[in-house]
Amino acid sequence: MIYHPRTPQEAVNLRKEHADTAVYLAGGTDDLRLGGAAEGKDLIDITGFDFNTITEKDGKVYIGALCTLQEVIESELVPAFIREAAGFCASFAKRNSATVGGNLGLRRSDSYLAAALTAADATLKSITPHGEQDKPVGEYLQSDCKRLIEYVVVDKDRTGSVKRFGNTSSSHATLIAAESGGIYALSVQGSGLVYGTTPDIAEQVTYVDDLTGSAAYKKYLAGIVFTLGR
Repeated sequence: MIYHPRTPQEAVNLRKEHADTAVYLAGGTDDLRLGGAAEGKDLIDITGFDFNTITEKDGKVYIGALCTLQEVIESELVPAFIREAAGFCASFAKRNSATVGGNLGLRRSDSYLAAALTAADATLKSITPHGEQDKPVGEYLQSDCKRLIEYVVVDKDRTGSVKRFGNTSSSHATLIAAESGGIYALSVQGSGLVYGTTPDIAEQVTYVDDLTGSAAYKKYLAGIVFTLGR
């Protein structure tokens, strides 16, 4: 079944009511693929909502959750290292469909944007069953809340760096690391996101072997990534 809510609040209420059987649908690059997150589930279509712009106000950049990764790359309002992170999606076709909200909401351990936005101290403007709320990106990614993301908010003048390691540019990332303003963040395949104010956050990760690399290899990368390029 596909639900077509008329308002964001209605979408959130549907998600709460059908917590185990329905997911939000935006770009659909993960939800609609074979074996994707939506397989066997109902869909809550949010594509008609209007949070699909990138704007600036009072020194903050508001990135709509329905903006595509390609739109992020092309916007000069977005800090350069976040645009670089969006470019980690190697497929132009996928970048034109995959949305910012979807890339965060899936909480994938190889998310293109998770590390960069967490290090940027970005905040989510979102809707919950209790109304609108703000939540730091890092806290959201380490929770399992089902809020509907409207905008990602980041300082316009934020600077930082982001690095990706993977077998190829189009394969799943082994590790993505970002640093900005003294905040360090790591997305490690199979292990999720960790972040903190010192580069030794690699010690918080439980590493696993998978197709992207051995646990030992991932641990090695995580241990040196914040010293590279210094």
